[in-house]
Amino acid sequence: MITINKNIQSEILMTTMEEIVPEDSLFRKIDKYIDFTFIYDKVKDLYSENNGRPSIDPVVLFKLVFIQALEGIKSMRQTCKKIKVDAEYRWFLGIPFGKETPHFSTFSKNYERRFKDSDIFEEIFVEIVNQAIKYNLVDGTTFYTDSTHKKANANKNKYDDEIVKVVKERRKWLEEEINEERIKQGRKPFEYKDKIEEKHIKVSTTDKESGYYHRDNKEKGFMYLDHRTVDDKCNIIVDAYITKGNIHDASPFIGRTEYIKKTFGFDIKKYGVDSGYLTLDIKKYFIENNIFGVFGYRRYGTKESRKEKSKYEYVKELDIYYEKETGEILEYKGLIDKNGYKKYENINKTKVVRRHIHEEWNEIFRENRLSKEGRELYQKRKEHVERSFADSKQNHGYRYAMYKGEKKNQHYTWLICAAQNMKNIAIKNDNVGKTSLLLSSILYNSIKILKNIINFNKITCS
Repeated sequence: MITINKNIQSEILMTTMEEIVPEDSLFRKIDKYIDFTFIYDKVKDLYSENNGRPSIDPVVLFKLVFIQALEGIKSMRQTCKKIKVDAEYRWFLGIPFGKETPHFSTFSKNYERRFKDSDIFEEIFVEIVNQAIKYNLVDGTTFYTDSTHKKANANKNKYDDEIVKVVKERRKWLEEEINEERIKQGRKPFEYKDKIEEKHIKVSTTDKESGYYHRDNKEKGFMYLDHRTVDDKCNIIVDAYITKGNIHDASPFIGRTEYIKKTFGFDIKKYGVDSGYLTLDIKKYFIENNIFGVFGYRRYGTKESRKEKSKYEYVKELDIYYEKETGEILEYKGLIDKNGYKKYENINKTKVVRRHIHEEWNEIFRENRLSKEGRELYQKRKEHVERSFADSKQNHGYRYAMYKGEKKNQHYTWLICAAQNMKNIAIKNDNVGKTSLLLSSILYNSIKILKNIINFNKITCS
């Protein structure tokens, strides 16, 4: 029999939002496990205590952004439209039907007038990570770092060509070691000076703070980079640092690692990163801090140079190379170039092999990469940090930068990653709760069955 619905749009319902919102709602879980009251203490100095009109609850303001991030809604205007009619969002904000919801410009006005020059965004992110630590969802010893690009709000075809002077970064610690080696060999030390290079760069006329991103097999355009670090245990994001799209992945790594250690007091033991981080500075940092680092595989030199060098074997005790086929010896005569490569020659100087002053570091990290522990660590890198990026882009509107400027993008990145961590905390804790409940139920039923068996035996025996 066909059923035809009658017009019931004007029907009056006697119900509450508590009854309407599903029991398994993500927002219920977040509200249960995340304590938002810390926000009041963080922002109290940004509000007047006894002057002006009553403000909108600051927790509500930030929850607006969290809803936008959690649902992957493209704009605050669209978010506020949905809040008007969505009982789940209203329940999360604590705004019942019949009360006016915030205007879409409310947060942006508060951002400009109160928040943009404060550290509130970073403080919120840090506090959410600290809550994850309290729930025992962060191990604090094993991390994975990578970067992903986020398209800037800028047309890639609208730019100015500019020539900028760049001072090439120097490794002063390496220069000192090279000169110490030269003095040891009775040679004159090198004089190192800053090298100034002129570079042609594209500067967006729409968002001047973005950087032109161009890498092999990837989309080109004006981008921002998110240099993200996640923890091994439950994939909690512990850092998300925004730079221009033309910054090398390895540039902020050491500074951000020190930031993580200082902020959370972690004792880092292991790190998994891809081959883009395979630099002398990071190798040195890992060794000095006793960190078991695993890098992705990278080939050095040309195919011919690698084939040529493979003909020789290095003897560490004698500091010589010998040719595998002929047994001819190549000795180090004290020659070392400005880049730190020592020169090994045969008697006739017809055969030459170069070896870096810290070549043994490559051997250490090669052993790390090929070890069982290293292979497992690098495999987990893909499963953790790559998954974190995929979740951000697929579910939380992270594919495009919604705002212009490096600072503003950093602020919203803190909030988006905080929202992503909230979801992670809520789901993990809810699963633990369900598991505990199931185990308790099984235990209760087992005891009940055992009691019935004992009672049955008593009756039978009597």
